[in-house]
Amino acid sequence: IHAQEEAPGMTKMCLFYPSPSGHARSDPILNQSCASDHVHTFYGPQNFHPNTSYEQIRDTSPQYSTSPVVENQSLYWHPSIYEVVIANGQKTYSRVSDLESSPYYRWNTSTSPETVAFPPGFRMIAFSNQEGADQGGEGENNLFVGCCDFTDDGEEVCTSTSGNPLIFPTTACDELGVAMAMPTCWDEAKGIGTNDPFGHVAYTIDGTVGGPCPAGYNTRVPQVQLVVRIVNYKGGTYELSDGSDVFHVDFMNGWQEGKLDEIISGCKPTGEPGYSPPCDCDQFLTTNEAPASAVCDSDVKEYVLNEETNIVASLPRGTCQGTNTLIPKIWAVDPPFLCSDEPPADDDDLSEDDESAVDDDDDLCKDSDLEFKVNRRHGIKNCEWVADQPGRRCEFSGVKQHCPETCEAEEYCDVDSTKRFVLEEDGTSRNCAWTAKRANRRCNKIDMCNTCRDTCADFDRCSYY
Repeated sequence: IHAQEEAPGMTKMCLFYPSPSGHARSDPILNQSCASDHVHTFYGPQNFHPNTSYEQIRDTSPQYSTSPVVENQSLYWHPSIYEVVIANGQKTYSRVSDLESSPYYRWNTSTSPETVAFPPGFRMIAFSNQEGADQGGEGENNLFVGCCDFTDDGEEVCTSTSGNPLIFPTTACDELGVAMAMPTCWDEAKGIGTNDPFGHVAYTIDGTVGGPCPAGYNTRVPQVQLVVRIVNYKGGTYELSDGSDVFHVDFMNGWQEGKLDEIISGCKPTGEPGYSPPCDCDQFLTTNEAPASAVCDSDVKEYVLNEETNIVASLPRGTCQGTNTLIPKIWAVDPPFLCSDEPPADDDDLSEDDESAVDDDDDLCKDSDLEFKVNRRHGIKNCEWVADQPGRRCEFSGVKQHCPETCEAEEYCDVDSTKRFVLEEDGTSRNCAWTAKRANRRCNKIDMCNTCRDTCADFDRCSYY
């Protein structure tokens, strides 16, 4: 089946999430009282306890969300991805946690019925094998998998598959992307998905975003395409947390009421044809200056469900099953997560061995010495790499804040880096929002004072290389 060409009038809004908000055997759409059948990976608010409402995710403070914008606290999730390794006859599942995602919103301004914003409380689930999923999207299918390598001149060389079943490539590449596009036709008479998160929506008849809807589906909503990326994909054997080869995506609306209406009516098409016109509509959105990182597994175990999901001998499975019961939710809106794998500590608890002398010239403008994530194409680099071509590389988003000395950007000498950086101690990826949650302990990490400069401005026990 081949989808029709998209009619003129396509608009695309792109949101880039630097990390998941967490991983847990939770599904706030299907079951609010106990564990879900399998582990999910979430993006957006850290409010992914099963007992979570639309109002709670919508009202989540931006610092408790990985959303890149303030106005959208929608929650997106998919079955977690596990790398499978067999050694000495023993199978081990290791959860892939270092992920990025991009919810893309598409709508067509030239087709009827007109696209409307998701109403409060709207939720839906889409599967790669459901009716209509086999046409449209990228690669003429709503499930698309691309394994791409980046050349020195910025070009992508990709191999891809499309359609059900989901096939993980066995060979390595610079970046693996799994994209799943959701339906756009809505039958208002069937509700907002509270009782049935599947049947109230359907794909268009011809597979296009703005194409004709099946009988009874009288309202059109934006298409949500969730793109999940694994940077530096290793190849090998991978499996979804539910053990199947059918991919699915869950969406729970958390947009600030009225904002998506404003964007749909005010963001005009670029005029470029096809399914993927340039990303647009940023002018309607407010940047989340301090997005959260993923909730640590230790906090998930303390506040949601006390079970191991990171490295396991068998996949945790079974709705309302397992050796541990769901932990009752104890918060209303903003979660209490503090990343419990580090014990709380006061400055007085630090030993002399932990205290490093502060440089005599610590008031000078300095680059961070920590490696940082530049962007999708360039991956992990440092300020020495920026210094090789400062005229071009300093213009990449956030680089001046990380490398103000190299970029001669004095206005950023005293501000936090906005990039995700790599800790020298253990190689984990963090950001300054994570540092700020326990600054009296985390500012002591190597070169943190040169990285989260504002957060650590009053810290007097900085550690340097």
